[in-house]
Amino acid sequence: MIEVLSIIIAISFFLNALLHLLLIFGFPFGEYVLGGKNIVLPFKMRIISFIFLVIWTIVGISYLNYSQLIYIQVFNRFDRSLIILTTVFLFFAIFSNGLLTKSKK
Repeated sequence: MIEVLSIIIAISFFLNALLHLLLIFGFPFGEYVLGGKNIVLPFKMRIISFIFLVIWTIVGISYLNYSQLIYIQVFNRFDRSLIILTTVFLFFAIFSNGLLTKSKK
């Protein structure tokens, strides 16, 4: 069961990373991230999007490593902590996004 959940969660993080990759290349999906003020992200926000690309990719790999679907020894040291930290971050991000963002999307 944990393997199936890990695959689903990892795929969702990889899709989020793909979204940020598309934003870096100038695709018009900016309304869905980072406050939604820009349709195409300006250069400074593309740097932030690159950071999110790296983070979401690492988190997706951590889920697969935690469920032992893949084995990367470097991730064994911190995958559980990273998963907990990401969960806490996303919990606060959901509420702050609802309260602070003016974008309807």
